[in-house]
Amino acid sequence: MVYIIDIVDINEYIASGILESVTLGLASPQEMQEVACLSKIYPEIREEFVRVQKRCEEMMLENAQAPNPAVRNSILEAIAQIPQEKPESANSNHETKQQAKIIPMNTAQEIKGVSPMWKMMAAASLILTIGIGGLWFVSNREAKRLDSALASSEKDRLKNDQVLQAMILEKDHLQQVQEVLANQSTRTVMMTGTAMEPNATVKVMWSTDMKKAVMHAEKITPPPANMQYQLWVIADGKPVSVGLFNYDEVEQMTEPFDVNAQNITAFAITLEKMGGSPTPTMEKMVVMGPING
Repeated sequence: MVYIIDIVDINEYIASGILESVTLGLASPQEMQEVACLSKIYPEIREEFVRVQKRCEEMMLENAQAPNPAVRNSILEAIAQIPQEKPESANSNHETKQQAKIIPMNTAQEIKGVSPMWKMMAAASLILTIGIGGLWFVSNREAKRLDSALASSEKDRLKNDQVLQAMILEKDHLQQVQEVLANQSTRTVMMTGTAMEPNATVKVMWSTDMKKAVMHAEKITPPPANMQYQLWVIADGKPVSVGLFNYDEVEQMTEPFDVNAQNITAFAITLEKMGGSPTPTMEKMVVMGPING
C-alpha cells in the first residue's frame, strides 16, 4: 500500500498499518522509503513510527521463551566430568607453559551429555515470537481497516435512515392531505387579498364531515421577522382562531388542521405577532373569503 500523494491524511496513513509492516520487515522497498520520507516531513508519523517499534520490541520481549534451566545444569555437570590438567610447578619455569585446553561449547561430541537442542529451542522461540508479533500487527491493521469500514457504513446507514425517515414522514403527510382532499364533503374556499396585500390568493380545502382542512397559498408575501399568519373562521358572526402558520407551511401545503366551529360563513388570515392574538388585528388582515352556498 503506497500513499504518495500531495496532501497526506495523517490519521488515515497511520491507521493503514504501513508503519507496522515496515517495522516487521513486511513492507516493500518503496513503502520503506516512503515511511522514511514522510517521517521527516510529518512529526506525527515519526512519533507513531517510534511507538510502533517500541510496542513491537516490548511484545517480543514479553513473549520470549527462556531456555530450560535443566540445559544449564546439564552443561555444568558435563564440564565437571572433564579431567582438569594440573598447573605447572613454579620451579619448572624454564619449560614452555602449555596453553589451557579450550573446549568448544558448541560441539556436542566434545561434551558428553550436552545437546545443542537448547540453541534450536531458543531460535525457535525467537522465530515464534516474531511470528506472533507479525500476526498481531497484521490482525491489528486489519481490525483498524474494518473499524474504519464499519464507521463509514454506520455513517451511511444513519444518513440513509434519515432519508428514509424523511420519506416516511412526507408519505404520511401526503396521505393525510389526500384523505381531506378526497372526502366527498370537501369544498374549496378561495381567500383573496385585501387592501393590505391585493394580489394575495390563498385556498382552503375544508371537509365538513371530517372537520378538517388544508391550506395552500398560490401567492402570499413572507411575513416580517417575529410575525406569523393566523387563520380565522367567522362562526355565528364572531371570529374564531383556527391556528398559527409559518410562511413555509402556507406556501407549500399545510398539515390537515381541525375546524370544529359551527355555522362558519367565512375564512380570513391576519398577520399577528409571534404566538398569535386572541382577537384578529383587522388592519393586518391579509386575505378573506366567504363560503358560497
